[in-house]
Amino acid sequence: MPSIRALTAAVVLAGALAGCGGDEDPKDPDLGGAWTANLAVTSAWSGVAPRATGTADISSTGSTSVTLAVTGLAPGTDYMAHVHDGACDEDPPGGGHWLADPDGEDAAGNIIELSFTTSDTGVGSATASSRLVPDDRAESVVVHAPEALTQSEGLDSDRVLCGDLEDV
Repeated sequence: MPSIRALTAAVVLAGALAGCGGDEDPKDPDLGGAWTANLAVTSAWSGVAPRATGTADISSTGSTSVTLAVTGLAPGTDYMAHVHDGACDEDPPGGGHWLADPDGEDAAGNIIELSFTTSDTGVGSATASSRLVPDDRAESVVVHAPEALTQSEGLDSDRVLCGDLEDV
């Protein structure tokens, strides 16, 4: 992967990254771990952002830390990233949002999300902490473009980047 330029974007953490859903025990051996994802541009966005790439690193032992770094995106643009429950070769790439409580709402407090704004050169980064602990249903990280950008580019999908999580 190309190195990320020294200039990084302003970081805005998504609100309400707290509160575990369900009755999951954070000490459960099926929960937590360390993963990395090499983010690649999705086929829908390959003509718009052909050089887009990035990495996501997740570490979780009772709580979770997510670090995201991207490049090649639209300059000065707000993006969202989420942990997803499907692989990047699925349709849509990454499937749905990973939900701490699979029967709960797809909303803050039940998902792991990051928001960030790219620099004037299309570079972005974000770090977030959460009390949510991924389990074996967490399969990928997806970066979503804002609706206005998706529409202005004439695209049906807001999924710009996707990377499958691999154990570290």
